[in-house]
Amino acid sequence: EAGAGHHHRHGRNDRRRYPEDDRQRSSPLVWMAVILCTLLAIGIIVVGAAVFAVYLIYKPHMPYMVVTNAYLQQLDYSPADGVIRDIQVRADVLARNTNSKVNASFSSFNIDVKFHGTTLLQLRAETFSVARESSVTLPYSGASRGAKLDLAGMRAMEEALRSRVVPITLSGKARTRWRMGIFLKVAFWTRLNCPLSFSYPPGSVMAIDHDTCRSRSP
Repeated sequence: EAGAGHHHRHGRNDRRRYPEDDRQRSSPLVWMAVILCTLLAIGIIVVGAAVFAVYLIYKPHMPYMVVTNAYLQQLDYSPADGVIRDIQVRADVLARNTNSKVNASFSSFNIDVKFHGTTLLQLRAETFSVARESSVTLPYSGASRGAKLDLAGMRAMEEALRSRVVPITLSGKARTRWRMGIFLKVAFWTRLNCPLSFSYPPGSVMAIDHDTCRSRSP
């Protein structure tokens, strides 16, 4: 009986040892995970601090475009079939870079000239650069012949001709890019939606709201 009791106590000692062995084996893994998480947190803080420092140094501003002037040079409309036989539009679009330390580029530059939702002509430009704290004026001139209006557009055109005020919208976008520091590149779309009112017979545009006719970036 004594032998049996001694064997029984020895068995209990073995059972108590197994959890301790598990904790000893798991401790290095736990510490390794803690170290990795700490290093990751430090890396995120360092990157965030670097980005913030670059922001404070460069103080970036979004490049934008704005319509500064426009003319309706020709409008020949056929009310019988709703066809604009000839329309000629001229517009000056200013691309502006207000950043004090970096140049900016504009690409995928396109503007649609629309009447009541119908695109009459498209204005395009190749990729170009704008130096820091400067601007580039793009003098556009385009013509369209044979654009067909839908019923709503026909009614809108007839009303416009009666009132001698023709509403035309310049709508488009451009991709702006610039660099801050050595590695950080910034790119945004800037979008323009500029409603204009032209006197008729064809002539100069009425007062332009330069805030409304300035492109916006998200």
